Amino acid sequence: MSSFEPERPVILLVSSNSSGRGGGEKYLVYLTAALRELGSTVHALVSTADYMNGWDLELRAAGAVVHRLDLKSLAQRPLRFFQSILDYAQIRRIARFCKDLAPDGIVVNQQYDEDGLDYLAGALASGCKNVCGVMHLPMTAKKHERFLGRLRGVVLKAWYKRHPYSLILVSKGAQREFEKYYPMPRPTYVVNSAIPVGRMARISKRVIWPDDVPVVGFIGQFVPQKNLMFLIEGWAATLRSGSRSRLLLIGDGPQRPEIERYLRTNAPSGSWLITGWVEHPEEYAGDMDLFLLLSHFEGLPLSLLEVASKGIPCLVADFNGAEEILERAPWVSQTSGTDRLRFVADLRSALAGLDEANGTSQIQLSQFNDHFSPRRMALEMLRTLSLVGPSVAA
Repeated sequence: MSSFEPERPVILLVSSNSSGRGGGEKYLVYLTAALRELGSTVHALVSTADYMNGWDLELRAAGAVVHRLDLKSLAQRPLRFFQSILDYAQIRRIARFCKDLAPDGIVVNQQYDEDGLDYLAGALASGCKNVCGVMHLPMTAKKHERFLGRLRGVVLKAWYKRHPYSLILVSKGAQREFEKYYPMPRPTYVVNSAIPVGRMARISKRVIWPDDVPVVGFIGQFVPQKNLMFLIEGWAATLRSGSRSRLLLIGDGPQRPEIERYLRTNAPSGSWLITGWVEHPEEYAGDMDLFLLLSHFEGLPLSLLEVASKGIPCLVADFNGAEEILERAPWVSQTSGTDRLRFVADLRSALAGLDEANGTSQIQLSQFNDHFSPRRMALEMLRTLSLVGPSVAA
């Protein structure tokens, strides 16, 4: 480090408190552990909401000093961000906390462009010179189609113009989407998400179905974003056309009743399983021969990284973040999340070619895991905050 850089930078990570099971909060856990390994002191600010208790424990286990404040999240506001940007009491509360802590850098986790705006305003008002946001899903491509979409855009563009913090996006596609909608001078950076590769690289033995019938898998929330009904209907179509496979869905969510009704009617008994929520879903990767993710939109999904890091073949739609993974993982292929005939054909082809796809070399896998490592992510974060020089190796 150069003489003007702190020996042990103090970093404050601020959760937007969006979900008790969200990828954004898991991202902060992985980032915490990596920053601690690099010698940083990490503080984390989360709300007192009960659903954040689990993240409190995980952040502490990763090495963070956790602070709890009574903060509202975007989901608690009927008028969404229109209310959050006018909640001056919460903005002042966050600003006072940040000023008292006086960290060298503040990182605010934003799920998408309307999330965490009051948290960012408070961080900036504290006087900290190094404030950045991490945005996972810009969600700007079809904003005009949403309720009050054009008004949202007008207000948001004015807000972003008045708050020029450094913005990190987790993939090149997410950066392009954001900059296309917000064509104004501001520093934006791409720092790919990461996972703790050492733990994820282990492949557990198959335990659910011990026979040799291929298993198609999914990990995540059962919400419309994930396009699960399209996935399930396509899988059922491959069964009707003669392909053999089973379906393993790891997760839960509001669409579960609809999914279970469809599978009971259209898939043979014993050919599918829904586990519900599990503590370490990536440990089920050993039960999967092919992982599917056909989301309408993503940033850089951790579930895909967790499975791909094991060299398991994957078939994914063209969402943000797929680009970086396809560049580095020949065992990951792209399909359509809207064209059913193409998806069914691609799924049949992927199932037929599993033996060839499972020939991933250790060199390729090592290179993939080196890039998507938390150390690389944390170093790039510190460089964005101007808290480490470019000479420090990842």
